[in-house]
Amino acid sequence: MASSTPTLQSRWFWMRFTTAFAAASAILWALEHGWEADFYKFDTIMHHPGTAEAAFGYRLMLPSLAVLLQRMVPSLTDHNCFIATQILAIAVTVYLCGEWAAQFLPKMGREFGYILSALMISQTIDYWTFYDIAIVAFWTACLLLLYRGKLWLYLAVLTAGTFNHENTLLLIPCALLYLWPTMKRSRFFLFAAAQIAAWCAVRFLVVHYTPSGPIFANHFWDNVHFWRFYWKRQSIFLNAIGYIPWWVLAALGWRRSPRFLRCVAFSLPELIVITFIFGKFNEARQFVAFIPGCIGLIACLVCDRLGLPLPQDGRGSAPAAAALQPRQATT
Repeated sequence: MASSTPTLQSRWFWMRFTTAFAAASAILWALEHGWEADFYKFDTIMHHPGTAEAAFGYRLMLPSLAVLLQRMVPSLTDHNCFIATQILAIAVTVYLCGEWAAQFLPKMGREFGYILSALMISQTIDYWTFYDIAIVAFWTACLLLLYRGKLWLYLAVLTAGTFNHENTLLLIPCALLYLWPTMKRSRFFLFAAAQIAAWCAVRFLVVHYTPSGPIFANHFWDNVHFWRFYWKRQSIFLNAIGYIPWWVLAALGWRRSPRFLRCVAFSLPELIVITFIFGKFNEARQFVAFIPGCIGLIACLVCDRLGLPLPQDGRGSAPAAAALQPRQATT
C-alpha cells in the first residue's frame, strides 16, 4: 500500500505537467499565428521607444528584457527575442492561473486553471505586444498574494507589474474593497497610500526617463460613434462571442463565490470604463486583466455543481489585517 502512494503521486504530477504543457503550447500556437502591427513594430518598441505611438513606449518591462537578451546573443532577431520573452510570460501565467484556480476548486483546480487560461488568453491574441500575456501573470500573482494575506509581497508585485502595464492601478480599488471591513483604519489608509505612491512612483520614473509619445490615446469619441463603422461593429460582435460566454459563467458563479472574488469582479466595470475612454472595444485583449477573476468565479460555479464545499475568504481578511497591526503584550 505504501509503495502505491508514490506511484499515484507520480501519475498526478505527470498529468498536471502534461496539462500545463498543453495549455502553454496552445497559447504559444495562438501567438505564432499573430502578426506584427504597423503601429507596434519590434524595432521601434525595443530600440526606439521614444518614437512609439501613444502609451506603447512606456510599457517596457519585457522589451527591456528582450534588448538584454539580444545583447547577450547578438545573432537573435527582434522576433526571436520577442518569442523568448513570451515563452517566459506564458509559462509563468499558466502556472499562476493553476495555483489561483486551486484556491477555489481544490479537486483538479490546477488543471482547470491551466485549461481555462489557455482558452481565454488564446482568443485575445491577434497583433503582437510584449505586455498582454504578462498582464494576466501580474494580476494573477497580485490577487493570489492578496488572497493569501501577503500584503507587502502583493505591493511589491503590484509595483513591478506597473512597469509592464499601467492598468495595475485598477487592482487598488479591488484590494481596498476587500480589506475595508476588517483592517484597522489607520493601517488601511497607510496601505492605500502605499499602493498609490508605488504606482505613481513607477509611472513617474517610466515617463521621466523614457521620453516617448503621449501617455495615453483618447478613443472616447471613436467608441461613442463606433456604430458608424461597419467593420468595427463586426469586430465587436465577433469578440463578444468569444468573451461574453465566459462572463456569463462567471456571473453564475457570483452567488457561490467568497466576498474576495466579488471584490475582484469590480475590475470588470473598471476595465469597461477605461476601455471606453482609452481603448477599443473591437479588441478582446482590453479585458485580459479580468481573466483571473473570471477563472476564480467559474471555479466557484464548478465547485458548487460538483457538490464540493464552497471556498471561503482567504488569509487576506481579518488575519491579514491583524498581521499589519502591532502585537499586544501578553501577560
